[in-house]
Amino acid sequence: MKKIILASCALALALSLGLGHALAQTPPAPPAAASIDQADGFFGLCQREENINACAMYLAGYSNGVLVQTLIDKQRPRFCLPQGFTRRDQLRVVLTYMKGHLEQMLEPTGAVLYKAQLAAFPCK
Repeated sequence: MKKIILASCALALALSLGLGHALAQTPPAPPAAASIDQADGFFGLCQREENINACAMYLAGYSNGVLVQTLIDKQRPRFCLPQGFTRRDQLRVVLTYMKGHLEQMLEPTGAVLYKAQLAAFPCK
């Protein structure tokens, strides 16, 4: 009986030492990707040149969604883009607004995009 207990203890010790060694060799998990659901994540990702087109498309989708909702609700448009304004121009204006309103960076991205476009593109 003592031999079985000693053998079990030795096996448990060996396994725990092996597991500890294996855990020590495991590389750390990569940092969590920034979420575009929060304004600071969107702002941070859109500062990188390789993300500009994706950010402009995201903003276009958001803006079109707001427009569709106003049509469904039979309301006036919430904001109006100037004639000939590109999506990149629109993104540049929104990012400038965000940079000037850092206190809003922990809000949902959609809320800040809405505020930025209300401020920058009023309908006349």
